[in-house]
Amino acid sequence: MQAIQSRLIENVAIEPQFPSTRFQGSKAKLVDWIWENIKDIPFDTALDAFGGTGAVAHMLKRHGKQVTYNDSLRFNYLIGKALIENSSVTLSEEDMTWILQRHAGVQYPTLIQDTFRDIYYADDENMWLDQVTTNIRAFPDPYKQALAFFALFQACIIKRPFNLFHRRNLYIRLKDVHRSFGNKTSWDKPFEQWFRQFVAEANLAVFDNGRHDKARVKFGATLSYRKL
Repeated sequence: MQAIQSRLIENVAIEPQFPSTRFQGSKAKLVDWIWENIKDIPFDTALDAFGGTGAVAHMLKRHGKQVTYNDSLRFNYLIGKALIENSSVTLSEEDMTWILQRHAGVQYPTLIQDTFRDIYYADDENMWLDQVTTNIRAFPDPYKQALAFFALFQACIIKRPFNLFHRRNLYIRLKDVHRSFGNKTSWDKPFEQWFRQFVAEANLAVFDNGRHDKARVKFGATLSYRKL
């Protein structure tokens, strides 16, 4: 009986879920409306030229379109690689454990600790970030790398007041005062807990729509800007 139940569970199709996001300007809440307004247009391929969070590209992928995601920001490109181009790779518990450990023989840099002290995160959190980014870069699989960076980006954002990096305001998190805004519980939850949560969400977003979906960091000529 248990074997039969296991086979039944394995055969149940899991609907891919786009992960939660805190990026300002994300269209995650608009994708159903967007689809309702374009679904009758005959098209088979789609370019999400300013991909951002990947919400629109992921919606189009779910509807069976061959999607090309593009964004000129490399951290956004990694989101596209993790959630749009990636069709099958996920992060295992063993992967996460390895990422979160400090490994003997590895020379961990102190770039974040030295450059951003007292600006965005506490000292121990800066050390954690230096360690984890180093471990992520050691992954030979580019999709596992991209998934891990996606989870790290989300963890960094949720621990920031206003979800922004616009100014030095660590004191808002650390000062023991009454607050009428924000969520200090979220800010103070350890990075590791957030990282694991967002890895789980990213894993649920990975699926194969049977198409050759791609992520690109830029297209053709670089945009040029002229001062007015």
